[in-house]
Amino acid sequence: MARPTPLLRHGEAGRLEGARIAVRWREPGTGEQRFAAAPFGAGSHRIGPFEVSLALDVGDATVGVDAALRSHAEASLRLDALVVGFRWSPPEVSALRFLRHGWQSWSFTGSRALDDHGEPGFASGAWLRGMFHARGEPPADRSGWHESDLLTAIGASNGGFSLAAGVLEQGRSFGVIYVRREADAVAVEIELCAERDLAPGVRIDLERTRISLGTDAAPLLEDLAVAHGRSAEARTASPFQAGWCSWYHFFHDVTEADVLRNLDALVKARGEIPVTLVQLDDGYQRAVGDWLSTNEKFPRGLAPLAAEIRAAGFDAGLWTAPFCVAPDSALFAERDWLLRRGDDLHLGLLHPMWTPTARIHVLDTSRDEVCSHLVSLFRELAEMGFVYQKLDFLYSVAMEADAFDPSIGRAERLRRGLEAVRRGSGEKTFLLGCGCPLGPAVGVVDGMRIGPDVAPSWHVDDEIPLRGIEPTRPSVRNGVRSILNRAFLHRRLWLNDPDCLMSRATDTKLEPHEAHTLAVAVAVTGGMVLFSDDVPKLGGESRRLVAETLRVAREVDEATTIGAARVAEPLAAEIPETITACVPGSVLVAVVNPGEARIERTLDPRALSRGFEPRAVEGELLSTRAPSEGALAIRIALDPHASEIVRVRTGPPLAVFCDFDGTFLVEDVAPSVARRVDDARRTAASERFARGELNAWEHAVEAYDGLIVPDSVLDAMLRSFSLDPGARALLDFCEIHSIPFRILSDGYDRNVAKLRDLHGLHFGFDANRLDVVEGRWRIARAITDGDCGCGTGNCKRRRIDAYRSTNPGATIVHIGNGRVSDLCGALAADLVFARGSLAVELERRGARFSRFETLCDVVAALEPLVAGGAGGTS
Repeated sequence: MARPTPLLRHGEAGRLEGARIAVRWREPGTGEQRFAAAPFGAGSHRIGPFEVSLALDVGDATVGVDAALRSHAEASLRLDALVVGFRWSPPEVSALRFLRHGWQSWSFTGSRALDDHGEPGFASGAWLRGMFHARGEPPADRSGWHESDLLTAIGASNGGFSLAAGVLEQGRSFGVIYVRREADAVAVEIELCAERDLAPGVRIDLERTRISLGTDAAPLLEDLAVAHGRSAEARTASPFQAGWCSWYHFFHDVTEADVLRNLDALVKARGEIPVTLVQLDDGYQRAVGDWLSTNEKFPRGLAPLAAEIRAAGFDAGLWTAPFCVAPDSALFAERDWLLRRGDDLHLGLLHPMWTPTARIHVLDTSRDEVCSHLVSLFRELAEMGFVYQKLDFLYSVAMEADAFDPSIGRAERLRRGLEAVRRGSGEKTFLLGCGCPLGPAVGVVDGMRIGPDVAPSWHVDDEIPLRGIEPTRPSVRNGVRSILNRAFLHRRLWLNDPDCLMSRATDTKLEPHEAHTLAVAVAVTGGMVLFSDDVPKLGGESRRLVAETLRVAREVDEATTIGAARVAEPLAAEIPETITACVPGSVLVAVVNPGEARIERTLDPRALSRGFEPRAVEGELLSTRAPSEGALAIRIALDPHASEIVRVRTGPPLAVFCDFDGTFLVEDVAPSVARRVDDARRTAASERFARGELNAWEHAVEAYDGLIVPDSVLDAMLRSFSLDPGARALLDFCEIHSIPFRILSDGYDRNVAKLRDLHGLHFGFDANRLDVVEGRWRIARAITDGDCGCGTGNCKRRRIDAYRSTNPGATIVHIGNGRVSDLCGALAADLVFARGSLAVELERRGARFSRFETLCDVVAALEPLVAGGAGGTS
């Protein structure tokens, strides 16, 4: 029989074929599970009582599959899952490994051998397994298959050929990926677990599945995360998060006095330990579920504490488990609001510190009244001043249970609950998911815990071990494993939360080098940095560890808009050993020894600096390594559980600053909007500006402040604005070469952010502020303490000078088109690209610059500089 035409063919990674599509469902009344399949192909297929429609989006090395189902049964059926099957033929299959990615924050995530044994058995039962896996009990026909949730990568341990597969989840299903070797190929089957009732004639559209082939698993996983983030409108633009949390020192015993004592210490240490957040964790509530009522340890309640935190100059954060309900809570009286399991209430977890019976039940977010309760609750917390919400034990609402509305599946229950929290909290509150199934949260949360809890011990230190969940339990080793294996999600789906540093030297079972390894993993991956020690008792070395971790992590996070860290050989071992992060002018290289034997490694700085000439190597993060000049071999010897970061300096980097209106975009936004809604006012202000009666900001106030443009009208207008033909190419160029890119706009933040999202782009920016209040524009300057004489609201010289002060030796590129808003930035830069009135003014002044028609011209001009080693890293 002739082999089917491949969907993808890759010169080094082999070929991918479609294999089959199938449906799992249950019959009404009996609950008997049924399964039917059909050959893979685009178009409409009749499979059992379902019509399944498949649409393919095939690229050079990536295929996307969009699927929809419609029931033609006479009665409602229970749709369990749609199966989309592929066959991958790589160059060889004898020694493959795969990334076993976990369902929720705490689930095991690490590389495993693609052997013939399949997913390890789980000795502690389906209920406990269902806390950490999308399926509490896998289908019987999946015996011998390996399993991964949401996404996976498969390939040779040392690279050379790879496949990445995933589901771009948005709360309609949970994606479970099954893989196994079959002769000279690998079967890859993706199950979209909808788990909902489907009435006759009803159609549902499921999320896209995506598979790509390449030569390195790391960039394939990064591209998969970017695609997921764009499809789900991921919230990735929040600033770097640095804070203190009450949990890992005080635990449930925390008091108001403890928090206030640490708040005072943080104020005094602000210059040394520059955190911006103070977050109260578990232990304040009267009962789990009654989040507005405090116990006797917090006699004044929550609002006064939030006010004191804000008055001290910090953001106030609060922990809740929003879907959990204890039997001794007032909320438990609303028993109809709780998920059930048959005749009993669903059990979400057992927690003896929360309630005498340990039994914790779960809100049923398929009920509208439950979602309304969540909106009201989090609106009240936001009004108290809590602008950061840590949402814990979120998996509980997505476990297998009986909901009031069976047409709402488990993934949708989680999504509905999170969206209710977001509506109550508001758009400006930072939401952190924890213990959360990852996929449905994309686009709702701002941050995500991406590993198990850490602990003051390297290994799991449970008194009562539970078989099968050891990799999910609190420990530094488990935390480090997930921090490194999920580093590629940072700033692509959210901000990664690696959990807290363990910096203290007392009340801990960690050796100093083990605490240092956790700090190394946190720093080099650039995620959020929180610590949780008793600040007044911290010694000098512990304070230095916190401060240095904050410094390095911030540098990595701010180096690029979509995550700078990359694991080398991500499939080689359960816990990766080498991680790099490209930052301006350097590559940070971390080596971790998670094992029980000493290791010695010799690293080549030329290979690590990705094509640029290494100039020096030096230690980072409290390293005692002496700096060395030139491209010498880097020798690292590490005892068990130890680590080191080195910095490979590569030479003066480029940094690109680009104007937005009329440069990155074809048109200027604010003048165009004003021309459409109140041209007479705009014209009068422009004439006064031309006569010298107004400076740039005064002109903006006269032309735009109070302009009547409702949100819906403004958003419709913004859809008509086009990018410069080279805008995407410029972003891609900077991303590929790890060149910092930032928009500097004298326009308005709301418009820049909206247009960025409309076009599916990722970049940081500085702009003036715009709020639309009852349909009227209200504008405010970005820089309130003066300018260089340019008269603008967002002085670009000030922005460039600030960057140069922290990045000495950088080559600053400025791209613009405006004589007024761009002139000072152009005169402050080293390389200038200009068009329009800026080019005319620079020519009049005799200043050096390069003309450009589109941003494609800028990319072409920058390429030789990068090839010659003046850029960031290639």
